[in-house]
Amino acid sequence: MALQTDYRDIQPAATLGAQATMIAATIVSRNVETAAGIGFGRAVAQGATDKGIVLAGTGATKIVGITLLDRSATGSAATPDAFRQRESARVMTKGDIWVTAAVAVAAGDAVYVTGAGALTNVDTSNTAIPGARWDTSTTAAGQLAVVRLG
Repeated sequence: MALQTDYRDIQPAATLGAQATMIAATIVSRNVETAAGIGFGRAVAQGATDKGIVLAGTGATKIVGITLLDRSATGSAATPDAFRQRESARVMTKGDIWVTAAVAVAAGDAVYVTGAGALTNVDTSNTAIPGARWDTSTTAAGQLAVVRLG
């Protein structure tokens, strides 16, 4: 059995798809229907089947939640940090989670999903995530920020 012998002095400040705080959270399991799989920290919507999910955007607007990091997810060579099709994904429906902001966002802004599945604070032609808000701010696109669900 392998033993961990190297420990970091400090935890990373943020990791995509990680639970951001220890406030009460609701996490459910859903089956991935998207053929290419779904990465961590991505908004997901109701799929074609009961308990099924697809990547939000491109017509999928019935938002279920945001995928939570899971070290047991198998991923693929192209996207190792992802849930594969037909794999059971952990989805946060309430709580705080680290995500990538598509644009600069401010704490307190509403959260929207673009047609491409990116998370933003821009409401024009995008789908709102009911009850969600940006809990932290970013200064540019592509930075990690906390979304509070519920």
